[in-house]
Amino acid sequence: MEHLSNKIRELRFKNGEMTQKELATLIGVSRQTINAIENNRYAPSIKIVIRMADVFHTSVESVFNYEYEGQPERMIITIKLQDKVPAITRRNEDRAASLPAPSAVVTRHRNR
Repeated sequence: MEHLSNKIRELRFKNGEMTQKELATLIGVSRQTINAIENNRYAPSIKIVIRMADVFHTSVESVFNYEYEGQPERMIITIKLQDKVPAITRRNEDRAASLPAPSAVVTRHRNR
């Protein structure tokens, strides 16, 4: 189950009691769109989310909260090498021996 909530109304009132119409004008959408987003009847596009955070001079996470409950069907694991170790050749054998072993960062991504 997914749930997107927001703090738009709270942020509007913290910013000079901004109306939905004023916010809509600053973002470039209709007042009805702001009302639907604010009342969780419409999930905004990334573009609108970023513009809204910019208007309030805050992060996206401070405006919107996304909750996901449930098990993803599968996880994708990404491994990134932090250090690049040159290929060992006769020329750089001594140099390669003194380099630290490569470390890896394992990041799990939910496949949607």
